[in-house]
Amino acid sequence: MIRGSPAPELRVPLERLQRLKPLRTWNVDFEASRLKDGDVPLQVGDVSVIADKTIRVELVLDQTSDGVMVAGVVSTTWSGDCSRCLRPVEGTATAEVEELFEEHPREGESYLLHEEFIDLEPMVRDAILLKLPVGVVRCLRREECSDLSLKFLGAMDEEGDSEASAVVDPRWAPLEALVFEEEEGPRNS
Repeated sequence: MIRGSPAPELRVPLERLQRLKPLRTWNVDFEASRLKDGDVPLQVGDVSVIADKTIRVELVLDQTSDGVMVAGVVSTTWSGDCSRCLRPVEGTATAEVEELFEEHPREGESYLLHEEFIDLEPMVRDAILLKLPVGVVRCLRREECSDLSLKFLGAMDEEGDSEASAVVDPRWAPLEALVFEEEEGPRNS
């Protein structure tokens, strides 16, 4: 998709709000590939929205003296890898939005209101990116991964138990060989 030409699903004609009985709702489903900027997907770190996933937009539009207020919900499914077992993990990103579109937008506070339409694409993109998980993603629903974490957590709680001390995460095994010198009394500052 070329920047500057929004997807038809995300282009709301302003005439809808100027009728005697305004059409204030805008509900649409579309593929995430519509929001890609060239080859760049919707992604934060290792978590992304796969191109063929559906993005759901449910909005209510209100004309105000400053422009158009848009409020509602944007949701989609994200994918990533579990930080423990590296298996694929999926989750849902749901963002509640309440944004102002005006002719002369203020950076970081409002979005551009075009003469004949509202381009929802920047708002939808921002809302999704802000709701994607940042940092550690875990598949706590998978028995193998949650059992693994419980096994190691249990071993940490029962340090004196010989069975628990036998359970060592192999990733930390090289640390067992480290020997630290004991500190000799308190340091003077």
